[in-house]
Amino acid sequence: MAIKPRLTFKTFLLRVLLYLVLFIMAFLVLYPLFFMLMTSVKSSMDVIRNPFWLTGVHLGNYVTAWKIGRVAGYFMNSVIVSVSTLIFQVVVITLASYSLGKLRPWGHNIILSCILMMMFVTTEMTTVPNYMLLNNLHLMGSRMCLILVYVATGLSMGTYILTNFIRELPKELDDAALIDGAGVFQIMTRIDLPLVLPAMSTLVIFNFNGIWSEFYWALLTIRSDSYKTLPLGLINFQSQFTANYGVLTAGLTILTVPVVIVYLFFSKQFIANISAGALKG
Repeated sequence: MAIKPRLTFKTFLLRVLLYLVLFIMAFLVLYPLFFMLMTSVKSSMDVIRNPFWLTGVHLGNYVTAWKIGRVAGYFMNSVIVSVSTLIFQVVVITLASYSLGKLRPWGHNIILSCILMMMFVTTEMTTVPNYMLLNNLHLMGSRMCLILVYVATGLSMGTYILTNFIRELPKELDDAALIDGAGVFQIMTRIDLPLVLPAMSTLVIFNFNGIWSEFYWALLTIRSDSYKTLPLGLINFQSQFTANYGVLTAGLTILTVPVVIVYLFFSKQFIANISAGALKG
């Protein structure tokens, strides 16, 4: 039987300090979310009189925000735009990354260098060309004008990151699959892509967060309330419920919850990706 080493006072003290630091960091991250959630179920007077504790629960704030504040329509527009954009991005990034990382056609390093340079092109630099192009295509003011720009914006970083992960995959697995008679598409979908799921999950988290909370391009292009996304629609919502802080915070909570849900859903793969990066480093 193996004898466990005794825990010295110095080791115990270091562990206590470590847990204390982690607790403080977790508190700093979670308390703003808790404060927002707590404020969203208060009446306007409770927000002013008791800002830091809860005296009553008013779930009607969410009903008011969802129906009267027209958050339901804005929310569905954001869901349609975000999901459509992510589907296009995942398909294009996966195919491009696998081609550059595994198949490696002629000039793949040059292509990857061009993709890397595209990461330094900011949204403000492409605003006028994108506006003119979509206006000529008669797509201005529609959901498609948001989806196309969002898809193009997230391709460069996602392709560059996923290509580097695919390059690190062992070639022996592909060779064994080829001997067994598997094709390129089967090797990609059944062998290689499952191994890079942590990296793909990380890209989904960051891209979804950027798409869901995007405001600049939507403000320039969307005029009709029927196509406004949630961040853009909350401007009208804020002017309508300026004095009702509970309802206003309920709308902000509805904006925040999907981001938290997506992170929690992909958190296991996200943490696995961070751990793999730490081990490689």
